[in-house]
Amino acid sequence: MKIAAKIILGFGVMTAAVILNSVLISNALTESRKTNEEINTVYTSSVELIRELYSNISDSRMLIKSWVHIDKIADTPDKIKLRELHDRNYNYMMDSLMSLSKRWGNDTLITMLEDVNISITDTLFPKHKYIMGQLSTFVSYEDPFVVFEVTPMVEEKGEVMEATTSALNGIENLLVRHEALILDKRKEMVGSLDRLRSFIFVMLIILIVAAVAISAVTTLSLSRPINKTKNILLSISKGILPNITLKEGNDEIGQMAKALHLVVNGLRQVSNFTQEIGKGNFTTEFTPLSDDDVLGHSLLDMREELQEAKIEEEKRAEENKQRTWASQGVALFSDILRKHSENLEELSFEIISNMVKYTNSNQGGVFIVNDNDRDNIYLEMSSCYAYDRQKFLNRRIEVGEGLVGRCYQEQERIFLTDIPEDYIKISSGLGEVNPTCLLLIPLAYNDRIFGIMEIASVHVYQDYEVEFMERIGESIAATISSVKSNVQTQMLLEQSQQQAEEMSAQEEEMRQNMEELRATQEQSARREQELVKELEELRKKAL
Repeated sequence: MKIAAKIILGFGVMTAAVILNSVLISNALTESRKTNEEINTVYTSSVELIRELYSNISDSRMLIKSWVHIDKIADTPDKIKLRELHDRNYNYMMDSLMSLSKRWGNDTLITMLEDVNISITDTLFPKHKYIMGQLSTFVSYEDPFVVFEVTPMVEEKGEVMEATTSALNGIENLLVRHEALILDKRKEMVGSLDRLRSFIFVMLIILIVAAVAISAVTTLSLSRPINKTKNILLSISKGILPNITLKEGNDEIGQMAKALHLVVNGLRQVSNFTQEIGKGNFTTEFTPLSDDDVLGHSLLDMREELQEAKIEEEKRAEENKQRTWASQGVALFSDILRKHSENLEELSFEIISNMVKYTNSNQGGVFIVNDNDRDNIYLEMSSCYAYDRQKFLNRRIEVGEGLVGRCYQEQERIFLTDIPEDYIKISSGLGEVNPTCLLLIPLAYNDRIFGIMEIASVHVYQDYEVEFMERIGESIAATISSVKSNVQTQMLLEQSQQQAEEMSAQEEEMRQNMEELRATQEQSARREQELVKELEELRKKAL
């Protein structure tokens, strides 16, 4: 660029700076004027209305006392003033404040105003109106019932005074907040003017400096880029990556600037790349400067090796997570099996409900083998759980019937990811869907099947989850075996007790029969003796 062009450019920059300065000053003045207008029209008016509201509510204490204790005339000045407060004055003040609150721009103040309105309209004014309604005529002041009901409210219980004090406290808090807000706004306006004054002073200095700088541009047009290039090279030699502001031209200096741009940008890419690698982001992109870029290709090789190491570490972490999950699950179900080892139905429900929740499944069921009749063995549903609710279903499945019967017959797990459409449905608030995965596990202990656990989910179970459920299945089978043995033992004990009671009853009955037989024999003997005596007497008479 020629010197004349540089001078023209310099003056253009100065002109633009002056225009910008003028615009910023005008905006600052406009903002200050707007703030002052807002203080006068909004916040000052709001403070006056709040003070007026405070005065009216404060006067209401005297007016309501006057209503109760002093005047029995229908329309005294105090009564008229209290009615005007209820019917007109309060609504006017509150409507005006509500209208102004739209311009407050402060949700806390609006909420405080609403709380004050609620406190007055829902608590204070209803108490006023109750008293005003009770004492509405001259006769009502002489009614003992009315006086008894009203006077304690005003003098002894103080409910009206408490409500008035509460409302006044709310109004006073609102007034204090508004006055503080006005003070803040005024400080803000003063601060804005102070900043404007400082800005004008700073801009004046900047313009003077800019004028001096422009005058020196022509003399520095050659030495300046050379010195900057030198400084950049010195910074790079110290490991600093400066922001290059050299203009790329067609001369030697421009070509040097272009080369420096490439070098610094390349080093900056290397720095960013190594930082991302340090953060563990091994997917970040990096392009070497050329095919001969030794540093760039070395960094790419390093990224590949670190990425492989990270994959191995994540694999180990996942395995540890799976082991921890399984260990916690074993502890959970061991505690369940220990606590519910007496009732088979309760045990089944606790098992299937917790298994559905712990494996993030959707529904499941437990089928217990009923082998009371060796000639008629079948499976019956002991418990079913679906979407956090227990379904009490009576369902009997014969050996070999369906997937449950087949699992019992084959004594092997059944793991399906392609489930028939009509086999089972998973219900939710969004409707019914087919499960993605179905797992049936035989509950075996000592080579004997005690039941089948069926569980369904909309996600496919991982291998470690299946192994965990099979492992838990062995513990469940052992507990079921113990429960059934306890139940059978209890039944035998009850049968033996019942038989003993029946034998005792039979012995008591036989004893009673023997006593009755003995009594009959004694009676027969006495009757026989009496007959003998009668025969002897008849024989004697005959002789």
